[in-house]
Amino acid sequence: MNAKIVAACQAFSLGQSAKALDFVADEAEWHIVGDHIIAGKAGIEATCAEAEAEGNPNFKNIRTIESRNHVVVEGNDLDSDVHYCDIYTIEENLIYEISSYCLARFDEDEGEE
Repeated sequence: MNAKIVAACQAFSLGQSAKALDFVADEAEWHIVGDHIIAGKAGIEATCAEAEAEGNPNFKNIRTIESRNHVVVEGNDLDSDVHYCDIYTIEENLIYEISSYCLARFDEDEGEE
């Protein structure tokens, strides 16, 4: 796997989209699993710009797994108990798909009434 692609995936997972957008295909899709899909590089860029306008997240990547056509980045938000896993599909040295999973701890007390 190309080291620049891996670094771009890691940066994107940290919320540093500017370091990754050169490696995103124009027709890429970002699947926010269980929520919605963002279609196209322009849509991904706009979504990231909106998020970054709210401030920089305090994310930390914990593990990166590489395969022939995929990069998986796992991490967590250091300010909350939220964990993420981003799966990047790579073709021709470009990111064509991102599937983002986000999990928050569910306290048993919150579910009780």
